[in-house]
Amino acid sequence: MHEGNGQTIYDYLIRHPHILDMSRFRDRHNTKGVSEFEQSKNVRTYAAYLGDKVLAFKAVRIDHVSQKNPIGSQIYIKHPNDIKFLLLEVSTVQKQLHSVLKNRFDSDTLDNETTFSAFRYCLRDMLKLFQVMNQGVMKMLKVYFEMHEEDMRRALDLYKRFVKLTDRADEYLKIARRFESIFGFTIPSLNHAPLSL
Repeated sequence: MHEGNGQTIYDYLIRHPHILDMSRFRDRHNTKGVSEFEQSKNVRTYAAYLGDKVLAFKAVRIDHVSQKNPIGSQIYIKHPNDIKFLLLEVSTVQKQLHSVLKNRFDSDTLDNETTFSAFRYCLRDMLKLFQVMNQGVMKMLKVYFEMHEEDMRRALDLYKRFVKLTDRADEYLKIARRFESIFGFTIPSLNHAPLSL
């Protein structure tokens, strides 16, 4: 998904979702006093996120993490012309962000290469998804008064979810900042749309 032909990989995983099922996975390697349960939980949570990423792609046919200015996206165009798709896109990105934020890592588990890589990918995806969600919310606010009443209600719900996800993303980055030296790069601060109207 991160490298190569993403569309082909997504299409394959949409047809074969069981490939990402790690519910029975057990890590057999003890890592410096860390229980196999902890490492196994990290792998299962990351696999669940990848499954949610596949479902998000299936819903909108856009990978918001790897595609730059994807064709068909209402978030990236100057003035959205399909409000319902804009709301679907924002909702889909929020579900993905919610899923990636479930991946929690601590210093005891980061000496395992698989867990460390998963954390790096989660951090990268989280930053990109937050950026896309923020842009989508700003676009949504820009056209809010052009919406039908039903869409206005949905946009308001999405905005409320945006506020909660922003708080959770801030917390996630606070944890990630403790590992900046391991990552070898500085974790940025979040700039976002206003959290109150």
